[in-house]
Amino acid sequence: MKLLLVTLLITSNLWADLLYETEFDDFTTGANQWSANASWISNDTTSGAQSIDADVLPALLKTASLGFARPALDFTFVALDLGYDHVASGAPIVEIDTLIGIENSTNNRRDDFFISIYNSSGNPLASIRFDNQDPDDFNSQFGIWRENGTNQFDTLVDFISGELFNLFVTIDLENNTWSADIGGVPLFEDAQFTNTDAPVDFGFLAFEWDLTSTSTLGYGDNFLLVADVAVRSITATPDPGLLVTHSFYSQNNITLSWKTAVGWDDQVQYSSDLVTWRNTLPNSTFGNITSSSTVTYTETNVNKGPVRFYRVLRTPTS
Repeated sequence: MKLLLVTLLITSNLWADLLYETEFDDFTTGANQWSANASWISNDTTSGAQSIDADVLPALLKTASLGFARPALDFTFVALDLGYDHVASGAPIVEIDTLIGIENSTNNRRDDFFISIYNSSGNPLASIRFDNQDPDDFNSQFGIWRENGTNQFDTLVDFISGELFNLFVTIDLENNTWSADIGGVPLFEDAQFTNTDAPVDFGFLAFEWDLTSTSTLGYGDNFLLVADVAVRSITATPDPGLLVTHSFYSQNNITLSWKTAVGWDDQVQYSSDLVTWRNTLPNSTFGNITSSSTVTYTETNVNKGPVRFYRVLRTPTS
């Protein structure tokens, strides 16, 4: 009797699902109106620190802004409630594509702006900080910083005040990594996403304004302008060549080993002719995968016939 192993090759593909998109053109213009639209929330809905403006830039109908007016608090946020479950969807990669700019202060006070990700419970996971401190100040931290919840890292990339730039972020929630670039210039690549103990899921996308002063009297009239926001989930098949290893034991038993993937179900199949494939092996289905791990399957049936082929069939979780 011969035991032969066949692994099913899977073509690598990407599918994108749009989770949210806006150019703000259908938002009501005025102070406090950014958070007045569906899905957005804020901790300041009265001061005018967050707003929707028309005709700020000739090429754009409407834009959102955070800053300029004296805020009610020394830390102000506007957040998009996504509540995205990457395990249930089987798409652990999230892309954020936004067009933003920072206008400098005219009152000689300069603050920090953030784009931050929180989990569904509201726990902070990671941020990109735009430090607007005067570059001429002693120990200035002007520039773009990556934060993972406990530590900060200088990306060594600066921004130009008064100019719009495209920020593109890719977050791999399964592998706890992320990458970002501005106009194609990398800020960081495959860095650790979060270093906190909080569950890693995508609950909220937040735009934040943090005053340098602890009093709102010391606010800078600098502001963050946001022209477009798009958030997409990405379903990626594993790399071509689902790698299955095998080993033989007594009584001609065979053990298969491979790595599972979130969002995919694996089925061990067998065949005697490479034409008809059967799913009748006991306990041969591996589904409801919440984290990628190495699994093994041992075929112990002694009545295998003169020859038997094996393969692992991977299909998207329904």
